[in-house]
Amino acid sequence: MKIIALNFIVFLVMGCSNFQTKELKSNTQIIELEYIAWACDCANWATPKDIEKFSGKEDSLAQRSVFIEPADKVLQLPDTLGYNGDRIKFTGQFYVNKGYPEDYESEQKPEKAKVLRYTEYTVIKSNHKEMIKASDQTK
Repeated sequence: MKIIALNFIVFLVMGCSNFQTKELKSNTQIIELEYIAWACDCANWATPKDIEKFSGKEDSLAQRSVFIEPADKVLQLPDTLGYNGDRIKFTGQFYVNKGYPEDYESEQKPEKAKVLRYTEYTVIKSNHKEMIKASDQTK
């Protein structure tokens, strides 16, 4: 009986700590983010202002980079987005604690970062066509 009670307590503590990491801040933001093609599975979105201010200072920029997470699977960014320099305006909320997006998997174990859970997005700039052209020219 003690083992069952202990397991139940451990389950509650782990469940509560997991819940706390998924708590959203109360304010909804509209934020413009630009994609950074890091050579890792790190948080790879940052504000254009941070990119300009911390260009050449990768550690500082990496600390300000965020992960993104769609509030609904239908909002998942298409494969044509996520190229270096792509710029998107997101509407959403940040989680209270740093972490990883839902369904995130990586063998690299990158540092936790702020996560923006977005409910809408508007593409400001896409580099998909330029990357396809550049890829075709190298063949």
